[in-house]
Amino acid sequence: MSIYKNIFILSFIFVLYSATSLQAACNGGTEIKNTAGTTFCQSNVTMNWWTASAWCKANGMSLATMYDACPSWDGNIGSGKCPEMVASGCYYVWTATARLDTNAYFLYQNAEEVAFTVRQGDGNKALCK
Repeated sequence: MSIYKNIFILSFIFVLYSATSLQAACNGGTEIKNTAGTTFCQSNVTMNWWTASAWCKANGMSLATMYDACPSWDGNIGSGKCPEMVASGCYYVWTATARLDTNAYFLYQNAEEVAFTVRQGDGNKALCK
């Protein structure tokens, strides 16, 4: 068997395994997609930022950054700052993007709004990638 055939077979197995892993990685969550075509896993329950980060890691992912979710984000808060998440099904989700030492940005999809709050606050879901 040639080296190229072995590489092809191993690559095929890896792709198949990765696709299966992504499906399983969103246990306890819902897959959503932004208009840029990026797929995320949104937790089904609300939690604080630290728990959201741990939940993503436990599922083999990490919290999405603001730029993962909203590639056109201008770094400011307010309404209309994340048009990429409109109609994604995302609703009050934490991101990995920090603001100062104790705050993190979160998204509110229905108003395309970007805001920030103290990381210990409850009430947001995890947005993992």
